[in-house]
Amino acid sequence: MPPTPSNARDAEPHVTGLIEPTPPWHHVLADLLPALRFGDPRQLGLVLNDARLPNNWWNDTPLSDAIATISAAEVAQHAARALSAQWPHLTLATALPPLCFCPEGQQTDLTTTIAHTAGGETLPQLVLPLLRPFLTGGRDLTPSATAPDTETIEQGTDAAAVSALLARLLPADAPPAVRAAAETLRAWAQQPQHGSDIPTTSPADQPISVTPPAAPIPADIPVPALAAHPLDVLAPLVSTWGERHLAIAAGRTFGQNRTSLESLGEQFGVSRERARQIQVELEKNLQRWLRSDDGQPFLGHLLAVQDHLGPVATEERLRLLHPAHEQPVAALGLPLWQVIAALLPQRTWSSGWLVHGDLDQRLEHTRIELTERCTTSVPVWSNIVELLAQHGIRNTDADAWLQAVKGFRVIDGHLLPWGRSISDRAEAVLALVGHPLSMEELYSRLDDTTALASLRNQIQTDDRFLRRDRDLYGLRRWGGTEYLGIREMINRVLENAGGEAPAEEIVTSLCSQFDVSEKSVRAYLAAPEYDRFQRGWVRLSTPDDPALAEYQPRRDVAQTRRCFQTGHGTWWYRLDVNGEHLRGSGFTIPTGFAAHLGLVPGGRLELSHDVGTTHLVWRNQPACGSLRMLLEHIDAGEGDHVFLAAKDGRLKALRLAEKDERDLTDTQRALRLMALSGQIVEQDMPAVLGRRIGLDDATTMDDVLTHLRTRGDRDILELLSPQYPAALYARTTTAAPDASVTPAPEPASTPVLAPEPATAPEPESAPAFDGQATGEPAEETHQPAALQDPAWDEEIIPLLDRDTEADLIDIARALADRGKTAPIFGFELGDGGWQADFAWDQDTVKVAVVSSAPYAGPRPETERRDSAYRAAGWTIRSATDWLTRLDELLDLLPDAPVGS
Repeated sequence: MPPTPSNARDAEPHVTGLIEPTPPWHHVLADLLPALRFGDPRQLGLVLNDARLPNNWWNDTPLSDAIATISAAEVAQHAARALSAQWPHLTLATALPPLCFCPEGQQTDLTTTIAHTAGGETLPQLVLPLLRPFLTGGRDLTPSATAPDTETIEQGTDAAAVSALLARLLPADAPPAVRAAAETLRAWAQQPQHGSDIPTTSPADQPISVTPPAAPIPADIPVPALAAHPLDVLAPLVSTWGERHLAIAAGRTFGQNRTSLESLGEQFGVSRERARQIQVELEKNLQRWLRSDDGQPFLGHLLAVQDHLGPVATEERLRLLHPAHEQPVAALGLPLWQVIAALLPQRTWSSGWLVHGDLDQRLEHTRIELTERCTTSVPVWSNIVELLAQHGIRNTDADAWLQAVKGFRVIDGHLLPWGRSISDRAEAVLALVGHPLSMEELYSRLDDTTALASLRNQIQTDDRFLRRDRDLYGLRRWGGTEYLGIREMINRVLENAGGEAPAEEIVTSLCSQFDVSEKSVRAYLAAPEYDRFQRGWVRLSTPDDPALAEYQPRRDVAQTRRCFQTGHGTWWYRLDVNGEHLRGSGFTIPTGFAAHLGLVPGGRLELSHDVGTTHLVWRNQPACGSLRMLLEHIDAGEGDHVFLAAKDGRLKALRLAEKDERDLTDTQRALRLMALSGQIVEQDMPAVLGRRIGLDDATTMDDVLTHLRTRGDRDILELLSPQYPAALYARTTTAAPDASVTPAPEPASTPVLAPEPATAPEPESAPAFDGQATGEPAEETHQPAALQDPAWDEEIIPLLDRDTEADLIDIARALADRGKTAPIFGFELGDGGWQADFAWDQDTVKVAVVSSAPYAGPRPETERRDSAYRAAGWTIRSATDWLTRLDELLDLLPDAPVGS
């Protein structure tokens, strides 16, 4: 037995078939026009069927015979009509690959589409040169009354004589169906009662010409039989091969993971070229053996397997087709089915599939057709199975084929497009059910590992979805009234009523349309925003009422994390691009930046950009819709820093030129986070950085770092603080900084650097939102518990669902009442995007809280999430667990910042 092939390359799709399935003169039209192999036979028949040629002649009839029967010009016309009717969008190079290698093709623009070439006689004239090799040697398939140049059968000749004559006339490479018909006739002739009962319709004195059939073999003709013992037929041949031939056969001829010729040459002490020559010699001998009397049974088995498998089959079907296929060919160390798979003519063998033609082309053709079906409807899976069967995919293989196609899923007996983003998949599920779903219902149907909070955020910021009720979401294309929240719905009722309406009518209208309580509506109507006047009527407060004053965020844009001002006064927001952004997910933005753009609570803002538009909405918190197309347009990748600004209704995006982070100092990295890519001398640092963060009167780096700390720009602070350690104590001491840690003078042309200090930056609290939201760092001095961070009631608790997230509401209330700073809401850890509902990401302590709801219960994803957090140094527990350890949690968390 030869050694196992070493240095095997990764499995690559390759075309099987050691033996040439048909000689060159037996090529069919589909060999020149590959698209014909993947077209619907019924549709192609409408433009290609010819009474003088057999059905499906473009796949089965040799070109030389077709040309001899109807002429090359007519074959070219048929081909041109088929391409124009079925594939007008293909280019000439794709539709007619042989054109790339003939003079006529080299004089033609092969990037032109069929639709632009089909006029006049241009397309048939391009097909004609491809038919030159087949102009001679063909047989006229037109039925003839006489055929003086062929052997004839006289009336009355018995079946045995006809069978013997066919055996002499039939070529060795005749189609399997024709050979099966001849075998059936031979078996029938051996029965005595049928010795001379061959029917004839010819006159007694007229001979009958023996010609190939002009129509397909009838359905009752059996498929060629599989050999009873194929391994016994092959074994004698293999036993004659030497060690080198066996190793090359196993590693090259029959191996899917082919061993390199260099490796085989080294194994036997010969050159690469000699190893190749041995392979060629081996395969020629195998071809001769298959044509010999000894090899005919195995060749017949190969052809029978070919017919049984059809155009598309799995490796498993080949293995199970015959009991001997799983048996090993001992000398080769390979199972028999693998030897057979390598010998089947013109099949792509890859990824567990054996298909005629190119596997990737077939998969792409299926993907395009299924996408078209799903665009206009939600197709029933059984109908799709029938469609796949028309392309040669058996019903039993339909599920596996769909998995290979990718991008689709079968749910409730229907085919759904299953996109990469959770929003795409949610749209497909809603289209299937046909009515709005609650967020929990949608989440359960998606069966996705994405956290519920992330799904809610993406659905609320995607314009394809419409919120139909407090917790019901549908597709915008369905129409219907959008639920915007109780306050906005009250305003809409008042607007439709002309500005004023009875309070009872408002309560009745909203409670009848939406799942809101009467108590909640009356509570909103009691707010200062509304003015109650005569006999229970309600209207909006007058314009000079303080409740209607222009919205002012708690922190303006100059005090907002990740916002930076350029020399022209334009404020830019830094977006640190992650995988969710690139997949098209929306994201929250800081209230300070949203208010700077003119967005107000409950409002909506549309911004255009170079490749489309995006929307900003402010429901419970300000959020930006998908920027996927814009990020692709500027070639932004995961981990890039993209700066966003808006002016006059237009969104601008800037991506800094790429630089190797390993070549940058900490100071340079900090400057890039502020959209500064140039070099700044030491004496200009306070003024330049101060203007960048809205601090025009900054005179020292102490001022700059103090303002960065107030804003919550922790990432920049961590990079700059070691270079300017005196700034860490600026608010607690008036002593001059120690000269020993003052940065040494640097040349003006180089970035400012300083020795690393022994002291680390003091711990600070995490921002109130995730990577895109505003943060409020903790002050060094702990505040009394009476101080409460308003972010709890403004930006966190309103987003929690009372029914499914009651545990989070309880822990949030407990921490807010005890004066603890608000957490990052919807935190994601690392590249895996492991989500926690609340997170405090501090230098000294990292704490995370997750919901105890049923959908977040024990399961493999939950265990992997918790392991990832613990490995990163976090303390992570459920909200219910933390409530039982509240004192421990209070000791770990920072107090609310001064000014709350």
